[in-house]
Amino acid sequence: MNAAPRSASRNATIAIAVVASGALVGIGLLRAFDPNAAGSWFPSCLFHDLTGLYCPGCGITRALHALVHFDLRRALAMNAFFVLCLPLLAAMTLQGVTARAWLPKAVRRVVFDGRWWIGALLVFGLLRNLPGLEWLAPGGIS
Repeated sequence: MNAAPRSASRNATIAIAVVASGALVGIGLLRAFDPNAAGSWFPSCLFHDLTGLYCPGCGITRALHALVHFDLRRALAMNAFFVLCLPLLAAMTLQGVTARAWLPKAVRRVVFDGRWWIGALLVFGLLRNLPGLEWLAPGGIS
């Protein structure tokens, strides 16, 4: 009789388990291997390799590596935008896989609007390549 709610709950549980498993594997890899090391098998940024400019995502792998080693300062130096958005991204993920409202309605209206993210990423990507704002580039803050 109540197959639909039970199925939705089961799907949410499976989604949470998959995300948690992926996160644990990622944490294990980032704890075991250093993306800063010469010959690292973590990929470099193709955009930076081709243009010499930093994209909004440059430094995310190194930021995550620093975070799993509890080095918040180094993580912020690698990609401050990403690190500062992590709690929001986690809340958005939970919002998507559970029925609970993790974020207030006004916040959800903004953060689930892709135009905000595109604008923020474009501005961050531009700023981190401007003279005088080198501290926004990966490793710019030490």
